[in-house]
Amino acid sequence: MGRGLILQGSTGLPLSPLGVDTGLDVEAIVPTSFDNLELWALFKLNLFPALVVADLPLSAGLALDLSYNTQGRLLGLHLGPIASLEIPGGALSGYVGLGYEGGFNLAYGLGGRLYLEPIALEVGLSDRYPFKVAVVYLW
Repeated sequence: MGRGLILQGSTGLPLSPLGVDTGLDVEAIVPTSFDNLELWALFKLNLFPALVVADLPLSAGLALDLSYNTQGRLLGLHLGPIASLEIPGGALSGYVGLGYEGGFNLAYGLGGRLYLEPIALEVGLSDRYPFKVAVVYLW
């Protein structure tokens, strides 16, 4: 609440280095005061797409997190592992990355998604949000 307008999207990328699936999550935040812009991108390299934990599909890989804030002119870069566990009707995902954004720090994110075709309900927390709820249109 109070962050402003948030636009987010996610896609698989047509790049397959060494046959590995890739993906991209992007987000732009425009505060209600329109005096700032925050941009964030998470590039994903799915190194282990077919793992199984307790009969549930698990994928794991490496992620590169890039961010930019126009107000503080802060550029951030983090690298670390990412994982996603498919559960009936949804998914649980997590990421942790070590990097630099105005100093060395840790980026993290933990979230869940409930699929309610054609939309999904997302709940999460991260180093950027203490708590986030989003309704996402799936196509």
